[in-house]
Amino acid sequence: MNKSLLDMLKSIGKWPKKPVISLVGAGGKTTCAYLLAEELAREGKKVLVTTTTHMEHPAFLGRNGVIDKSPEEIKAAAEKSPVVTAGTSGPGGMKMRALPKAVFKGVLPFFDAVVIEADGSRRHPFKVPASHEPVIVEGTTHIMILAGMPAMGKPLGEVCFRMEEAEKLVCQAKLEGKGSLSGMCLTPRLAGYLLEAGYVQPLKTRFPGAEQMILLNQTEDGNAVAEMGEHTSVPVFGRPSLPAAGRGQIHLILLAAGFSRRFGENKLLYELDGRPMYRYPLEVLETLRGLRKDIASVCVVSRYGTILENAAEKGFCAVENKESVLGISSSLKLGIRESRRVCGTDEKDEDFYCFFVADQPHLRADTVNRFLDGFLKSGKKIGCLAKGDTTGNPVIFHETYIPELLRLEGDTGGKKVLKKHPEDVFLCDVGEEIQLHDYDSRQSLEITER
Repeated sequence: MNKSLLDMLKSIGKWPKKPVISLVGAGGKTTCAYLLAEELAREGKKVLVTTTTHMEHPAFLGRNGVIDKSPEEIKAAAEKSPVVTAGTSGPGGMKMRALPKAVFKGVLPFFDAVVIEADGSRRHPFKVPASHEPVIVEGTTHIMILAGMPAMGKPLGEVCFRMEEAEKLVCQAKLEGKGSLSGMCLTPRLAGYLLEAGYVQPLKTRFPGAEQMILLNQTEDGNAVAEMGEHTSVPVFGRPSLPAAGRGQIHLILLAAGFSRRFGENKLLYELDGRPMYRYPLEVLETLRGLRKDIASVCVVSRYGTILENAAEKGFCAVENKESVLGISSSLKLGIRESRRVCGTDEKDEDFYCFFVADQPHLRADTVNRFLDGFLKSGKKIGCLAKGDTTGNPVIFHETYIPELLRLEGDTGGKKVLKKHPEDVFLCDVGEEIQLHDYDSRQSLEITER
């Protein structure tokens, strides 16, 4: 039950140098595709995540995608990131579709492993495929067939995609009499039979060289896994649910102690649309505190009395940085230590520290809220907003990385730690690139004047 997805696949047969893994069925394909890709990346592999049908657009998963791009652009993305999601735009921008065949073949040499979502289920937790499904590419080495444990014990008609196909198989086996079977409860035994007849046997005929397994997703019930396995000819594994999002508290820390040397004056007090620049991120923090129950503290670190007074008026923890000449690392450390002090937390707590900068006035609270939700669901321990290859603020770190942050010196911020651990980084597409824009110089003001 505690095996990783990669360990499961390696245990069922020969393991090639360059695996091509197709996920089919229902009940968590996209989640498992990315978990598997990350496990492969931790082994040092460059991994392509794509689809032969359609899957969630990476922007809605908080992940960077290389969409509608050439093989050369996909190769460039692979040189910068161990996991690359590539495909073409789907209708309405909500879904990602398959790469053109020529592009797919053209990019294969750039990757050490490929993970493919090769089936659609329209968000159902169980599926029996039609004759034209799933869409498996030639050269596939492993096929992982998914079924969601939450479907078990419920009427087949409520949980099964392609119910008409399930009825055909059940009637052929004479498991039930004539008539509608939609009210029949799905059991591990019935699920095993349907997956064997609907997926396993047809795929053995079509792809005799591919290894197959079934994953009963979101369960630690060994009996259910064993019961399903009694009715299939391929190994069955169980995988528990991910830990619930929000397992720890979040500390919001605004760094507002810079000297604005390139700007020529204190840029944080520079007025944009009638308000000082620093006011905008303060309002984002105030909104987030009202939106989320997992915000443990809000801390503002500055050398400027006006900013500290305004932060204190809002009920934030206002911390004066008397050593801001030492660089951004000094503000970062003050923010961490003060957040811990006011909440009584220590290194044993499952807490997260999210850092903002005060010269990013176009950032929206709803964007940050979406980012935090996606980050907590991802299971990663570092996260940031991004647009394409450009990463930006805010950046969030799990307690695990706080010792590294506290060792930073000079004008070096958290991005140094982020770059050291790319395999543990969650990237959330910001949407409008202007939200990442910060003001380092007078010339940088021109972006809002165009």
